Amino acid sequence: MVRKIEANASATRGFFVDMLVRDISVEGAALDLIDNAVDAALRLAANASDLVGLSVELEFSAERFVITDNCGGMDIETARNNAFRFGRPQGFDPQASIGQFGIGMKRAIFRLGKHFKVDSSTATTRFTVEVDVEKWRDDQKPQWTFPMLIADTPALSTGTKVEVWALDDSVSRIFTEERFLRGMLREVKFRHEQAINSGLTIILNGQTADILRHELLSGAGISPEHQRMNLSSGEYPVELSIIAGIGQEGHPSDSGWYVYCNGRLVLEADRTALTGWGIDDPDGGALPTWHPQYARFRGFVFFRSKHPGALPWTTTKTEIDESADVYRNARAKMQAAIRRFAKFTNDLRQEREQYEEGMGNDPRPINDAVEKASSVALAALPQSKFSVPARRAVSSVPPGPETTSVQFRAEVSRMDELKEALGADTNRRIGEIAFERLYEREIGEQ
Repeated sequence: MVRKIEANASATRGFFVDMLVRDISVEGAALDLIDNAVDAALRLAANASDLVGLSVELEFSAERFVITDNCGGMDIETARNNAFRFGRPQGFDPQASIGQFGIGMKRAIFRLGKHFKVDSSTATTRFTVEVDVEKWRDDQKPQWTFPMLIADTPALSTGTKVEVWALDDSVSRIFTEERFLRGMLREVKFRHEQAINSGLTIILNGQTADILRHELLSGAGISPEHQRMNLSSGEYPVELSIIAGIGQEGHPSDSGWYVYCNGRLVLEADRTALTGWGIDDPDGGALPTWHPQYARFRGFVFFRSKHPGALPWTTTKTEIDESADVYRNARAKMQAAIRRFAKFTNDLRQEREQYEEGMGNDPRPINDAVEKASSVALAALPQSKFSVPARRAVSSVPPGPETTSVQFRAEVSRMDELKEALGADTNRRIGEIAFERLYEREIGEQ
């Protein structure tokens, strides 16, 4: 006789908490909570490009972590049925710009400490959830719940406040390090660039995250790459924008691709095969591996969808799922942009070399365009393909005496004074005058 019984496959709370926080850093936990506040700001604002007056403030020390926002708060039903749930129920539409998996707030809190409280108030409702995590994880009740206290009247202002204390020892140490604050300010500036540029204020221990504006050279015959298209991820639509071109002179570490999902930076200045560098391109052979010749390359990829799960990112929101169809489609277009930029740098180098050797005629169209073009914000760039003026063909010059180049170094201020005195436009012309006069003095009179 065969009997059928049920084997217990449920997870224990302790196991779940331990596994949930295993792969997230302290910085990542803080960023997850900031993400939630930015989401709330975007939902509250009538226009995502106008977040003026909305703010997120973090305070952290060896004893406590607090994040407070004035971004509308959570209503009781959302909090009760979704916000504190581990994962999203089937069919739930987060209607969020960043949050998607339903684990960010809980994972972040558990990573930081052993006791937390969440206060949230809308215009009509207010609740508080306070939990001793150690007691909760040891509770043997099969139903996983957190106690909610409902206030009779809302607070004077709307928003959410999350407090975490009884911090882990390692978290306490990290929160007192100056480099942690510096790193967080930088991460917030880059990862929430669009929200900050739209007016959202983010403050960490009294310091406001700076505004960051990416710009590319445009005009004088230069057009950056700017493509927009609609893709699909399963049944959900995804909007894709790719912008690439010549950045201002800067540190080579700033060069590469910046990839955003719903306004949140996921990859920063990537110069690897993940974004197309150094891999085979079916349409044109192998692409170059990044090297300093491409130091002024800046590329920006924006994925946007009303369904965050359709975007090609992982649960940490710091890595790209390169197997996702929408990303593979985008990368093919990124590779084409890399190829066009590589040709530009080759032409630019050859034009300079020809000019230095006296083979080309002034003006130099590509170099002149780079010098005359203006820096333009990404949002102001029209759609186009990357293009620069064509390199001028080398003129046919009758054979003459064999020549060589002469180089020397001089102080910039003294060189500028000499050019002004002699009416010379370039350092090269000063060198020619110096050689002619020295030759005349030492050889010509013999």
